[in-house]
Amino acid sequence: MKKQIRKEKINLEIKNQKIRLVGESFNGDVVTLKEALTKSDELGLDLVLVSENNDIGVCKIMNYEKFIYEQSKKEKQKILDIKEIKVGPNTSENDLSYRIKHMIEFLQKGHRIKISMQFKGREMSFVSKGELVMLNMVKAVEEYGLAEALPKLENKKMFITIKPKSSK
Repeated sequence: MKKQIRKEKINLEIKNQKIRLVGESFNGDVVTLKEALTKSDELGLDLVLVSENNDIGVCKIMNYEKFIYEQSKKEKQKILDIKEIKVGPNTSENDLSYRIKHMIEFLQKGHRIKISMQFKGREMSFVSKGELVMLNMVKAVEEYGLAEALPKLENKKMFITIKPKSSK
């Protein structure tokens, strides 16, 4: 079990003699440390030091264990970013298979993928070939992810987004 290091001081760890109580039932009342501790004991909750300015500490009476539990749940939420794979209309088969292998890894980790293709100069005559390359890449990873829409062409750039299949 991993032991967490507390950032906040609670109950008897608080050294400020004057305390401003904040929360639902307190309107910033300034009380002594002893009074605040007795109020928290009466309610069966903990006195937690939120902010320490000068000689008056700002405290809140709450269930500290519940507060820590909710904080740990927030930390566990993943922040997934979009991985971008760049290809061209004339990209070779071995390069495409290498990129497809990476796309499968990203989808298994739960990331979204954006495949983008830049057309330069005379490559604009190969737009249909580029679209076919993109659709073949989507088909190669359809076991792991779904395309959100068909390939879209904006100016000289074509792109498509793939989202991972839900793991249910």
